[in-house]
Amino acid sequence: MIRQRVLPVFIFAAALMISSCMVNSPSDVPGDKTLLVQGCKSLDKIPFKEAWYGTYFKEDRIGYSHFKIEPDGKNFIIHSDSVTRLTALKKTNEIVLNEKVRVMPDLALLSIDSKVRINGKDMHMIGKLEGKEFRVDIEVDGEKHSRAYKVEGKIHHSSAISLMPIIRGLRDGEKYSFGIFNAEGQELETVQQEINTVPGDPGPNGAVWKIKNHCGRGLVLSWLNNKGLTVLEKGVDGSLITVLEDESSARKFLEKKTSGKDLILDVSRIKVAKTIPHAGKLRYLKAGISGIDSNLLARDHRQDIIVPDSDTGRSGFEITVHVEPDRTRDKRHAADSFSPDDLNPTMVIQSDHPEIVSQAREIVERSDTQYEKIRKLVKWTAENIESKMQDSFTAIAVLRSREGECQAHANLYAALARSLHIPTRIATGIVYSEDVGFLYHAWAESFVDGWLAVDPTLNQVPADPTHIKIASRNHSESAQAILKMVGNLKLDVLDYR
Repeated sequence: MIRQRVLPVFIFAAALMISSCMVNSPSDVPGDKTLLVQGCKSLDKIPFKEAWYGTYFKEDRIGYSHFKIEPDGKNFIIHSDSVTRLTALKKTNEIVLNEKVRVMPDLALLSIDSKVRINGKDMHMIGKLEGKEFRVDIEVDGEKHSRAYKVEGKIHHSSAISLMPIIRGLRDGEKYSFGIFNAEGQELETVQQEINTVPGDPGPNGAVWKIKNHCGRGLVLSWLNNKGLTVLEKGVDGSLITVLEDESSARKFLEKKTSGKDLILDVSRIKVAKTIPHAGKLRYLKAGISGIDSNLLARDHRQDIIVPDSDTGRSGFEITVHVEPDRTRDKRHAADSFSPDDLNPTMVIQSDHPEIVSQAREIVERSDTQYEKIRKLVKWTAENIESKMQDSFTAIAVLRSREGECQAHANLYAALARSLHIPTRIATGIVYSEDVGFLYHAWAESFVDGWLAVDPTLNQVPADPTHIKIASRNHSESAQAILKMVGNLKLDVLDYR
């Protein structure tokens, strides 16, 4: 069934929020060219204070965003709100974001108050700079999670990405970098910006400057007019577009029904000419892939990529996937390693929660080997969590509700496994679904004499070779990669056995 295998809308929504920079509003106040080149240095000198924008994904209107900058004593508060609506399996999913970010005049971050609602489920985040730490408290699904991030020097909110050029100065060829706290991805990142003038006639929407924003492995392009105002923004290889518009046009989005394509049925499904019978029993898959860069996919112990010489792979490459050997006998991957992050609890994977720990101990026996524990945890998760198109923020929420999609299954399994001191990480990518083709999916990898791919949604240990993994170091990179692949990836099944 499709419902058993697709990634939740939350992954796509998170990717959209992570990829999108905040852009600024027009004003009747003209821009002072000398001031813009030298830099305004302070938010009180920029010639715009409020904005409304339309958001589009692959030409479909999916939302709007709005922000307003207000003084707060010597500092400033950036208020922002946005609504995103996506259709998946003929169901409308709504993501509402409200943020209040307190910053110094030069955009240095002081505090965050962020609220996210996805299909009626809420997450509340409060962050505050305290000395050399940025402390974050998150409340979700009735549970609280705290974390402290060590910072050196100034740190900024992701809203600073589009405001920084006019604060620092719009000088052709200028390059610089600064640190941000990505509230959506809940991590510290470095942003690199490069400023260039648009040659010849003004560019899109009267733009005279073009900004390249590099953040992690993502690239967002912004165009600014002669007031220093961002008038157009493109991210995720041009798939995600943010366009400046007036308040009336932006608000009309709320009055209309979602008319975009179905994210699963129309956009993200990867059709193949050749069906794969009994995919769950395969040990090997070879496929031809085109339309994406080969570096979006992982090269690891089970997955290899063959790219033509002097080619990024976008014109076509081959991928082979092998099922791992029986870990009860094979030790060839014993030299593989894992990091502390593969054992640590997180806001989503609450492996130290008493209910998680208790449930894990009920499923396994003390005398079980690590491999036997993995098998039992995968089987229990697949059989006791109903496959349902229901986004869940955390593993404990899945355990209590006993329902969710593939990401929910993977998060809960990872929490159960880590609670038993089994290093486990989340994997995302695509998987074959009978009579449908390939769909975006999430599963897990556990460490037992090497990494072992397992699927707690489909009850597979090891996971079959139609599980093709995305190359990523964290949730944000996975989300970015998925958006780059959606609608672009083409796959041809070449061989399987």
